[in-house]
Amino acid sequence: MKKSMKYILAIAAAISLSISALPNTSVSAKSLSELQKERNDLAQQTKDAKSKLAEAQKKQENVMSEIQAMDAVVNAAQREVDEAQADLDDVNQRLEESKQAYEEATQKREQQFETLSGRMQYFYENSDLSYLEIVLTSENFGDMIRRVQYMDDIMSYDNTMLDELTKTQEEISKRTEEIREEREQSEYLLSVAEDKRNELNGILEEKQALYNSYVQDEAKYNEIVASNEKASEEAQALINKLLAEQAAAEAKARANNSASTQSTYVYTGGTLNWPVPSRAASSSSLSSGYVSRSRPIGSGTEFHTGYDIPASYGSAVVAAEAGTVIYAGWMNGYGNTVMISHGSGLVTLYGHNSSLTVSKGDTVSRGQQIAKIGSTGNSTGNHCHFEVRVNGAHTNPAPYLGVSNIAS
Repeated sequence: MKKSMKYILAIAAAISLSISALPNTSVSAKSLSELQKERNDLAQQTKDAKSKLAEAQKKQENVMSEIQAMDAVVNAAQREVDEAQADLDDVNQRLEESKQAYEEATQKREQQFETLSGRMQYFYENSDLSYLEIVLTSENFGDMIRRVQYMDDIMSYDNTMLDELTKTQEEISKRTEEIREEREQSEYLLSVAEDKRNELNGILEEKQALYNSYVQDEAKYNEIVASNEKASEEAQALINKLLAEQAAAEAKARANNSASTQSTYVYTGGTLNWPVPSRAASSSSLSSGYVSRSRPIGSGTEFHTGYDIPASYGSAVVAAEAGTVIYAGWMNGYGNTVMISHGSGLVTLYGHNSSLTVSKGDTVSRGQQIAKIGSTGNSTGNHCHFEVRVNGAHTNPAPYLGVSNIAS
């Protein structure tokens, strides 16, 4: 009886040990799912930010062109103001000169009027004596006539001078009034030119403020893109850590539980299968290689982490080697993506698909269709983005596919 009890206890302990060795797949799967969703959300936010960034940059270019054009218009308006001001200054100077001339003419006329008035009063008051003196003091009749004529000439000259000075004063007064009218016109033209310039300056200030807001938008979206990319990298690092922990747990479970029915393909090296059978396995089939390049969407440069193989929409994408599907869904800028683990830390990635024909956890064989060609995610045309990752890090696909890299 004691022997039977010991046997039962030994079996129970073995079962307990086997169960404890199994990985906590529900927790890992949940954490991995959460991280993948976080990366997908970040990818969509980054895509939106890049779109808005490009829009802000385009608006900057358009507004700057308008500002440059407005600068020329404002400069022309300022020249009009300067010319109107110069005309007004000239009119004001001529008006001052005319006023001064009028005052001088008035003074001369008044002086001449006083002289003439004095003489006329003297002759009026002393006319009899004056003519008697002329008669008595004249040497002869001819001398008398000359003296009388002389007095008449003086009176005539005084009258003539007074008439001329009066006429000059009237002409100056008329000219002064004309200059005043001209000044009013010049002041009006200057006012119109200043209003036009001020209005254009107001428009220019509005456009400059708009340009500054677009510059701020660009900085904001650049910050969002950089922040999201950093967060995405951190999420990927956690994903890689979880995958490694999951793989280690599965390996430990297989070692401790010989009855396990799970099996994982172990990649032993060699050439992988070409993933797009509708295109020849050649460098000439690549549209982009494993290189640093200008971003096809947005601005700046990036390192392209795989091979781009263009093909017609809906064409087959096949597994490069037998293995287990560890991811099948939407991922970051890759769009619809499949990731296959081939063992020994080797994973292949297939991105931008229009649709997927496998699910996470599926076991696939070499050359089996796993997706269809598309242009989802951050893509500019139908193609398969193919990556080779070793222990989570991307690497050059050339030695694995037997197809040379290209420089673009």
